[in-house]
Amino acid sequence: MIDRLQNIGRNFSEQLGRGANVPVIKATMLGPRAVGKTTIMASIFSQSCDAIAGTSLFFRPSGTLGGDLETKRLDLMNVINKQASFSDIPSPSVINATAEETVFEFEMGMVGRPQSLKIQIKDFPGEYIESHKETVNNFIAESQIIMLAIDTPFLMEQNGKYNDHKNKPRQILEFFTTHTASLKDKMLLLIPLKSERYFHDGRMKDVEQRVRTEYEELINYCRKNNILCAITPIQTLGGVELDKLVDNQDPLTQAFTPVVGSYRYFGRPPKYSPAFCVQPLYYLLIYMVAFYEWHKTHSNKKWYEKMLGSLYSLLNKDESLLLEIKKLRGKVITDNSLMSYKIVVPNTVLNI
Repeated sequence: MIDRLQNIGRNFSEQLGRGANVPVIKATMLGPRAVGKTTIMASIFSQSCDAIAGTSLFFRPSGTLGGDLETKRLDLMNVINKQASFSDIPSPSVINATAEETVFEFEMGMVGRPQSLKIQIKDFPGEYIESHKETVNNFIAESQIIMLAIDTPFLMEQNGKYNDHKNKPRQILEFFTTHTASLKDKMLLLIPLKSERYFHDGRMKDVEQRVRTEYEELINYCRKNNILCAITPIQTLGGVELDKLVDNQDPLTQAFTPVVGSYRYFGRPPKYSPAFCVQPLYYLLIYMVAFYEWHKTHSNKKWYEKMLGSLYSLLNKDESLLLEIKKLRGKVITDNSLMSYKIVVPNTVLNI
């Protein structure tokens, strides 16, 4: 297994070197510490090979990221496969919280051809919107999409008693309102993670309504600034769900959260089965294409033209790539009552 992962890393490094000058699509990931943002990347990696079936596109990690995400995916699978005693079940975030910004870079293009573009997703630690405001803002300014991870158990349990402490919606709103120029006309995904219990209990509509209530001011902010806003829940592991919130006994993390999730297995046997994790990727790609087409009639947006000049050039020259990306529009979930996927604020860029 180790040899195979090393070979994956070497192959991706060689491919990356051949495509060093390709356009880059950027996305910003925000959310509280230890919510499981890195886990999303591992689950996207797990799902993406099959998920882009039906198109002629490939999507793969760059450099050594392939080996890193495979290792993390195996860690997540082991949470299920070992079926430890009840008290040993870790949080679905399982991967330690990052103390610094992390970049996840993927390659994309047409099967049988060199990569055409890169997708760069930067995960900022939750506290960065206070301690490194301009660093975060500068990357948002270059991004096409912002993904806001929400810890669903903290949103839902005990009537949301600890939501402000964990998910900090007011802090997010304050940051956005002081950096509006970087956010106008873009897309914001509100992504409730670890939503398995509420899906299994048939309560996803409750999750949607709680997001609408707790993030009402942020949603209104999006409406005023032509920011498309969608609620896109994710099942992080599938075979593990929340049992309850319990007092946090770890003195090193009590400052961040006074309670933590206690989890239990679901299913006989439980299986590693993340769901909907690839949807943010689809949203990113179709929004990028929509913005490309929208920009043709909004040529006064010089800042955006400068930022995406090489990408525009690529899409102008490579119609086959453009058409394949457009096919992903049929895979984007925009209105799903079972999972409560909803576009709560449309904008002038993407009409779906």
